[in-house]
Amino acid sequence: MRDIAEEVGKDKSNVYRYIKKHNIAYTDVKERAMLFNATQKNSIVKGMTGESISNVAQRSQRTQHNEDKNQKDNDTSQVIAAMQANIENLKEQNTLLVKQLESKDKQLNEAQKLVDQQQQLNLSTQHLLNQQNEPSEVKQQTQQPEENNDYQKKATKKSFFKRLFDN
Repeated sequence: MRDIAEEVGKDKSNVYRYIKKHNIAYTDVKERAMLFNATQKNSIVKGMTGESISNVAQRSQRTQHNEDKNQKDNDTSQVIAAMQANIENLKEQNTLLVKQLESKDKQLNEAQKLVDQQQQLNLSTQHLLNQQNEPSEVKQQTQQPEENNDYQKKATKKSFFKRLFDN
């Protein structure tokens, strides 16, 4: 077994594990050392060197898998960072839009006040115009009775005979 270990470049415990794992029977035992014939030795050497190649391939696959995983983690962290930046940008836009909305609300309230004031002014102007038009009509109506009153006064001032014979 020591010869096989030296030939393969591994220590004896690795060779022993390989033999146990693959159930390779030994030919003879001499002073606590297992003895193998040439075909068994060749199969162990081929298996151990093939296994070391497969170990290298497995390690390469693991390394590639780890690199892929690290790449995915990096991509994921970049996506998360981009999304967080996008969220912050959207929050800023949202606050800006809220401020603009508040400003527009204030402008609408002021415009509504101005419209109300304008309506009140129009109404008061309309009342004033109506009041100005009414006195002229009232004056005309009141002037007619005054003329009648003057005639009646003059008529009452005339004597009885003048009233009788003047007509």
